[in-house]
Amino acid sequence: MIKTNTNQTKQLAKEATDQLIEAVEAGKSEKLKAYLAMMGKFHRYSFGNVMLIGAQKPNASRVAGYRTWKKLGRQVKKGEKAIRILAPMVRRNKRQQEEGDDQEENVTFFKTVCVWDTTQTDGKPLPEFSEVAGDPGKYIDRLKGYVASRGIKLEYSNSIGRAEGLSAKGRIILRKNLSPAEEFSVLLHELSHETLHQGEEPTKNKTVQETEAEAVAFVVCQAVGLDTNTASSDYVQLYDGKKETLISSLERIQQTAADIIDNLMPEQKRSAA
Repeated sequence: MIKTNTNQTKQLAKEATDQLIEAVEAGKSEKLKAYLAMMGKFHRYSFGNVMLIGAQKPNASRVAGYRTWKKLGRQVKKGEKAIRILAPMVRRNKRQQEEGDDQEENVTFFKTVCVWDTTQTDGKPLPEFSEVAGDPGKYIDRLKGYVASRGIKLEYSNSIGRAEGLSAKGRIILRKNLSPAEEFSVLLHELSHETLHQGEEPTKNKTVQETEAEAVAFVVCQAVGLDTNTASSDYVQLYDGKKETLISSLERIQQTAADIIDNLMPEQKRSAA
């Protein structure tokens, strides 16, 4: 039986976050890009758990608990070190009211659980996800459907200056004749603006807003296996000199990308971790 300490796991997550911030402060964009790519692989997991997986197993691609691997016909190899993450747990407590009536209340706390990457297991081959490479295929139609479900009107026009796309409060305008990969990526970018930035104060850092939108597009493209020019963006621009705003941006990116991915890939059930 593996004994784990939740405080140690929380400390590990803090150290991983601190290391990421130090790298960003030093202008090392590759560290942040690698973290965003990890988000794409593990969109079902929380911000902190993505940090934990990346810190303990940077090359991880697919993780699951011991029992889940057994259900899939695979066995964790002897001697493999577990990846520790935090899972939310709910405990019901009864508290005494002044009148003497008992009332139940839910208390949420976090517990360390162990997962292993697929490379740490042996057994039956896993089903392969379809490769997307340079064409989003079915995902472009799913993305358009998701945009429509949000009440956002999608239009095409070449009268938007030099831009490839434009977010206009309930409307997204894309340039005509974009390649499928470009259309997918630009639509993701503008959808992110609609989700994250419409209604924000005019004083909000525009560079941070653009980088957040580009980061969401990158994370989603990574999740579906699409290689686009968003990979070359300078994500260090998310950092405006404040640790709190960087963490806030990463959390917003993670949540926005996760919601989009869930709608593009409904066949993959989202984890509660």
